[in-house]
Amino acid sequence: MNFKKFYTLYADTVYSFIYFKVKDRFLAEDLLQETFLAVYKNHGNLATIRSPKAWVLSIAQRKIVDKLRKEKHQPFSTDSLAEQPFTEISPMETNLFLEELLNRLDETSRQIIYGIYVEQLSYKELAEILNLPEGTVKSKAYYARAKLKRWLEADKND
Repeated sequence: MNFKKFYTLYADTVYSFIYFKVKDRFLAEDLLQETFLAVYKNHGNLATIRSPKAWVLSIAQRKIVDKLRKEKHQPFSTDSLAEQPFTEISPMETNLFLEELLNRLDETSRQIIYGIYVEQLSYKELAEILNLPEGTVKSKAYYARAKLKRWLEADKND
């Protein structure tokens, strides 16, 4: 597969993955460019990659970690928004509520839930991206879903 086709196929997915983590459009665009620059430099290896999607997302993950270490960038927090009462729930408020719940999870669990439900990655692919054993990814996914369910039920009862 040539680079142009690879970029067309995965650019939106990688951008969404990065933006989910950094919550900054400009930073996400910069990291997208850095990710695909690294892919371009290694595009000769594309034919030997088992899971191209997992491979490119693992590159993006490393670029995010590197950038955040350098800049000490803090993602947008919705903690103050959770304290505001609301009567009628709009789709935007629903998204903010779900984002707040996800932000209550630890970083790894949040990445796993995002990978499973948004990017539709397998446990094996997530394990490769996050550099964790597959069993750990499965376990963390189970406990993250249980926490989210418990929090949703608690909110429903309030």
